[in-house]
Parts: sequence; C-alpha cells; structure tokens
Amino acid sequence: MSEREYWFARRYPLSDPRQAFAPVHWKGYLVSIVFVSALTGGGVAFAWFGANNDMFEGLIIFAIVALCAGFWFTTTAKANGDRIRTVADYKKDKQRRV
Repeated sequence: MSEREYWFARRYPLSDPRQAFAPVHWKGYLVSIVFVSALTGGGVAFAWFGANNDMFEGLIIFAIVALCAGFWFTTTAKANGDRIRTVADYKKDKQRRV
C-alpha cells in the first residue's frame, strides 16, 4: 500500500495551539498560486469598476471572489494537509533522500 501524498504540512509542532499550514509539495504551491491569482484578479476587477464609478459592483465582485477563493483554499489545504508532521520534518526527510 502506498503512502498518502500530502500537499501541506503544519508550520508548528502539535504542542503549539497555532494550526497554520504551509505547502510542502508542488501541488500545494500550485494551490497557493491559484489562490493569490484569484485575489489579484478580484482586486483588479475592484480597481477597474472603481475607476469607472461603479465602486459598489467592484466591491461585490471582489468579496465574492475572495470568499470563494478563501473557502476553496481552506478546504483544499485541510483535505490534503498532514496534521501530524511539520514543514521542518519534510525538509529533514528531503535532505536524507538526497
């Protein structure tokens, strides 16, 4: 049986109350880039509508994009995240294999 492939890992050890995730696989980095790109696109739409005196429409579009992108990013990170091992553990493991 093959080991599960994790895209994200904890940034802090289990004893720490913070539960931040960071990418450890190229797929995790891709998810992060798509998230940032979506927020950038929403910001550009907000600026475009704001420049054309449609500030409220731009705000609504940015809010919808930010909520959808944030929900997608959070659920993807939690679904593909290693809740036990940390980023430091993955870095040590990678050095051993090289």
